[in-house]
Amino acid sequence: MEKYRNKLKVHNIIFAVSAIALIVVQTLAFLKIIKPIEGDSHWHDYWNGMIAGMAFAFMGIMIFGLVKNLISLKNPDKLKKQYVKENDERTMQIAKHGQAAGASAFLLMLPAAIIISGYFNITVCITCLAITFGLSCSMALGKIIYSKKM
Repeated sequence: MEKYRNKLKVHNIIFAVSAIALIVVQTLAFLKIIKPIEGDSHWHDYWNGMIAGMAFAFMGIMIFGLVKNLISLKNPDKLKKQYVKENDERTMQIAKHGQAAGASAFLLMLPAAIIISGYFNITVCITCLAITFGLSCSMALGKIIYSKKM
């Protein structure tokens, strides 16, 4: 259980640093010290709002995770319950298969995105191509590593 407690402490550090970084960036953006890359003026407000909204959502997720872990670390019963929930074999298998299926489906959809985006924007097309290459390499590397471990 001590190993799990240390894992949660590391997660708390990551959550706290991420939330603070997002708060700093959003404060600097609000004060107009930094600005997102601007396209034409038509999209400027939309882009600023979208970035601010995403940052706020991610900050909320980080703070929620931090509070949840802090509560679990202070209460041994909740810590044990969270440990059992996270380390349940059925839950782990469902997550593992879900992630594998999701990655495979994403990898199968990317060629269509590459072809379609090739007609409209070369930057998006090359980005999709790079994502396909990166995802393929990471999936292949994962299969190689885990085939040797198991």
